[in-house]
Amino acid sequence: MSSDLVALVRRRPDARAVADGMIVMGEALELRGGEPEPILVYDTEGRLLVSIEDAVRVSAQGEIRRLLGDDFADRVTVPVWWVEVRAVADLPDAMRVARKFTDFLVHWAGGTVYPDGASEAPARSWKVSGAAADGQDGVAYHGGVIGG
Repeated sequence: MSSDLVALVRRRPDARAVADGMIVMGEALELRGGEPEPILVYDTEGRLLVSIEDAVRVSAQGEIRRLLGDDFADRVTVPVWWVEVRAVADLPDAMRVARKFTDFLVHWAGGTVYPDGASEAPARSWKVSGAAADGQDGVAYHGGVIGG
């Protein structure tokens, strides 16, 4: 059994870059898999903590309403990128890692987290590229690009 979070983000996310960033900032994690498979996040003892599904673009408000309910859908403006994050239920650290990942993802790409997200946060970055400023996907940072 797992505990699920859904990040609904404004810009196409680079989940691997965000997870790598967590490691750089001191999280003792190992990443495996990815495109097209889920990114699997393991602890230093080799236990699976979290799986991160590939982002899916959702353009229909009705789809968010159908999947997450009226109250939550009313707080989300489409289009968004839907990222499912599953924490292993029987490892206490798994939900903390999943929550930290979704919070970071929403912080940099803008959006909110289901089930308990408040309002949509704007995208933040050190530097917004010209393409992003023009409304295209992609946020530049430190010479790299999240999404794009």
